[in-house]
Amino acid sequence: MALMVAQVHRQLAEIVRMNTTKEGFLVLGEPELKWVMQLLRVNYALVYQHDSLKELSLVAYEMGDAEWLHSLCAEIEKLETEVIKL
Repeated sequence: MALMVAQVHRQLAEIVRMNTTKEGFLVLGEPELKWVMQLLRVNYALVYQHDSLKELSLVAYEMGDAEWLHSLCAEIEKLETEVIKL
């Protein structure tokens, strides 16, 4: 399984870094919470799209449809490449 670290993940990490106290507590105000909620929605869409393509690729494999499988694998690779570049 490929590890995808998207810009959304880097932004979430930055929020944690900027809002962690010396004691290790995460303290978020309303602006940060709104930002986190937006980033979580983006993350959900990314994970949903990736998982959907992976599930379809399994179906294509089980059906023996090499052309469809190749197409899906290309889409997965494109998505993973785009996400890593962000």
